[in-house]
Amino acid sequence: LSLLVSWIPFSMTEILVIGAVALMIYVLIRNTKLKERVWKIFIKEAEIVAWIMVWFYFGWGMNYFRESIYTRGDFKRQEFDEVIFKQFINDYADSLNNSYISESVDMSVYENDIKQRYSSVPDHYGLTKAKNWQHPKKLLFNSLYTAVGVGGYIGPFFGETHINADLFPQQKPSSYAHELSHLLGVSNEDEACFWAYQICINSDIPAVKYSGYYSLLPHVLSNASKVMTEDEYKEYVLSIRPEVRQQLVDQQNFWKSKYSRTLGRIQTVIYDSMLKANKIPSGTKNYAQVIELIIAAEYNLL
Repeated sequence: LSLLVSWIPFSMTEILVIGAVALMIYVLIRNTKLKERVWKIFIKEAEIVAWIMVWFYFGWGMNYFRESIYTRGDFKRQEFDEVIFKQFINDYADSLNNSYISESVDMSVYENDIKQRYSSVPDHYGLTKAKNWQHPKKLLFNSLYTAVGVGGYIGPFFGETHINADLFPQQKPSSYAHELSHLLGVSNEDEACFWAYQICINSDIPAVKYSGYYSLLPHVLSNASKVMTEDEYKEYVLSIRPEVRQQLVDQQNFWKSKYSRTLGRIQTVIYDSMLKANKIPSGTKNYAQVIELIIAAEYNLL
């Protein structure tokens, strides 16, 4: 299906959702006018939803039921060790600072690089191969996704990736790598963050490498604030070069200014429920578990 719609620059997933909603409204209005019984109308509406769900799971959703990366990668979870954690985030800060680059890069430059790096991932991780016709699609309702803080998503019905046009330059390569991992068969968000990080930091393109390190910064700071004392945390934040800190502040201010609390809460509740219903018990907190995964992988000689 991704091949059939590859020539269309915008999201067919959004078109499908709009079409499904329109069909449900039409069925409701038409059958109400025909004075059909309520339970019969309900069954017709439920049938539409059921077929959409069938398409979702056959198109991509079955990936929620595959084995975890720990099983596929044959490595174990690590018990939390404060010494190891602090060593990791200190090494990370050095790598982040050293990789900083102010120049951005066009998607035409890094898309093939990221695809090629995914193709070299060992087969036992169970990722499929990216196809040359699979390119990120434009969002028809880009401002709506910005309002709920969504930087991109996988379109499960037609095998599409989508990247929010409002992302900052330093976010785009890693966001593309994140969404591409979903297209290649990754369901868990922590694993998608993991692959985006690993793929990008190993790139030969400086802007892509920096994007990989930068993508992990919010997760590192969130975890560090829970482990370190207040003074330790302040000292750690100051160890990150000021240009990087300013980028993060500018980015956070932008997304906060665009964020809709009402829409954001609705989106969070729906997405959290969907993840929990599909064998991801931590729900949206799954994103934050990427640090645990990276440390486990490194200490198990991934």
